[in-house]
Amino acid sequence: MKRIINGCEIEWASERVFAALQDHPSYGYLFEVSADQKRIVKCVHISPADEESDNTDEDARRFERDARRAVEEFLGRTGCAAAVPAGG
Repeated sequence: MKRIINGCEIEWASERVFAALQDHPSYGYLFEVSADQKRIVKCVHISPADEESDNTDEDARRFERDARRAVEEFLGRTGCAAAVPAGG
């Protein structure tokens, strides 16, 4: 399942949600979610897609916060447990 929320592309992947900001695609964020699929447990992976990026560490942290907010909204909007077919 894919959604665009607040300029962030969100993709559900089993117990994890991947998020990439559309305006700043240099980073992708993989968030582990709780068993009840209602909250983020932690950011388990940050993937720089562009090794030549001019983004600073501060930018990366800001982008992660933006991605985290979009994922939280996604989890709240969809009630992922009901939206995801059995088996992932």
